[in-house]
Amino acid sequence: MPGWYNTHMKLFYKKIRFTLAFAGELRFPVPPAFVFRSIIGAQLHRICCIAHGVKCPDCMFSGTCAYGFAFESILPRDNPVLSGRDRISHPVIIETESFLEKPGDSLGLYLIFLGPAIKYLPYFFYALKKGGEAGILRERVPFRVTGVFDDGHELLEDEETLNTRFEPDVWEYVPGDGAVKQRRLMVQMLSPLRFKVQGHYDDSFSAADFALCLHRRTRTLCSQYGVVHDNDVEGGYYFSEAWAIKERNLVWRDFAHYSARQRKTMQFGGLTGSMVLEGAFSAYEYACLGFAEIFHAGKNTNFGLGRVTVWAKEG
Repeated sequence: MPGWYNTHMKLFYKKIRFTLAFAGELRFPVPPAFVFRSIIGAQLHRICCIAHGVKCPDCMFSGTCAYGFAFESILPRDNPVLSGRDRISHPVIIETESFLEKPGDSLGLYLIFLGPAIKYLPYFFYALKKGGEAGILRERVPFRVTGVFDDGHELLEDEETLNTRFEPDVWEYVPGDGAVKQRRLMVQMLSPLRFKVQGHYDDSFSAADFALCLHRRTRTLCSQYGVVHDNDVEGGYYFSEAWAIKERNLVWRDFAHYSARQRKTMQFGGLTGSMVLEGAFSAYEYACLGFAEIFHAGKNTNFGLGRVTVWAKEG
């Protein structure tokens, strides 16, 4: 049945808020999510790497190493999730309160840990602490981690100790009877959304393209880091064609990021703005929109991209 998906999926996760205090006012030349991804990655590598001189794809520790698991996310090419690919979506998603932060002396940083990555929270906390000691940006301005919060509950017991005695949250989709519901929804891109259509990034995607983007991410993350109760590794979802993009107020913006590892500048362009979806949504299609609100949509979510919010729109 188009729009319906007869697959039970579940994903455990934890969204953690870090409050950071800088030793002076900072003005970020690029989105701060880009900066903190680089800081955490560099510090995690220093903390975790015990096989110096061995590249991550060839390292026997890559599957259990916090850096290798979160930043390399290596798979065998014969994996059942994305056959032929040796990389999977990363299990840690980054957010800041605003994608383009105003100058200030503090910042709220969010990390969303998926499934097995939850146990690596202390490593990320320690990586941020070491990054703060080393300083940030060209000026090497120090910063401190002043708070670590789980849904408003403080986890930081003292400057060196985290309380990790918490239960994970869970996103779950249970197939229903295939009923649909008429909806008019506003989707706003809180950070640039980028995904490929027929191998290319495109700013004129269709409703079917967007629906398949949401489905692929939901299916992939649940398959790799959660639970999928079926034997259909290829998915089996078909767009219902019962809803469409009625309004489109989207602008493509490019953001540059210099990769020290690859020694080159990379362009992370994506769509900003909003669009209105209208029509009859299956329970699964609506659930995928909810999934994207928590876990982002499209590519490069570990750089903070693809953050969306969805709400019902009147009229």
